[in-house]
Amino acid sequence: MRILVGVILGWFGGFILGIAFSSIIGIVTLTLFDIPMGIKFLSYFTAFIGAVLVPVLDRRRGE
Repeated sequence: MRILVGVILGWFGGFILGIAFSSIIGIVTLTLFDIPMGIKFLSYFTAFIGAVLVPVLDRRRGE
């Protein structure tokens, strides 16, 4: 059950983090190059990474 909660929280946190990173990248590139650029599907990539890393780090910390 603890792993499932870690996966869900990691997925949600990674998704929110990806949206924030995408917004920051868009603002910086708009300021520097006068055209907004970004990484397509960045929020999905960070959600997947978060869903994998949170349970791994939780298990490593628990030992």
